[in-house]
Amino acid sequence: MNKGYSFTSDLFQIQTGEDAETNPGCYGKELGEWLCKKLKHAGYDTELIPEDWGWCVMCSSRDYLLWVGCGAEQREEIFEKYDPESPPRGQDIVWHVFPHVDVPFFYIKSLFRRLMGRLDLKSPLNTLDKELEKILTAEPRIAIQDEP
Repeated sequence: MNKGYSFTSDLFQIQTGEDAETNPGCYGKELGEWLCKKLKHAGYDTELIPEDWGWCVMCSSRDYLLWVGCGAEQREEIFEKYDPESPPRGQDIVWHVFPHVDVPFFYIKSLFRRLMGRLDLKSPLNTLDKELEKILTAEPRIAIQDEP
């Protein structure tokens, strides 16, 4: 399975204090908002949620949770120069996004269906991954990077 996409771009800027909703140096709110719009246009019912590691674009929460994680790659230079009042410029960040699917423990019916082999998680994840790749590669201001 794809581990996600790393890229650079000047499309997404970091707002002062945005990591107060996540953790120090965990940026990506504008990236998440942009992906919400793009994935909504592709037919997903999206919602942006802050997480301790970055931002989560929720795409489906019916039988399972299907989402895209997005944020800044955690590099030493970000933390060496960390100043909550002066975040780095978006174009100086290596951004990372990845699709994910899981079944929370409180989705009892879905857990049972998964154990019985009656809940397909691979297809929706693969579809989301392909859509994510299409969105990213279609944007000329995004430069996909090799995985670190």
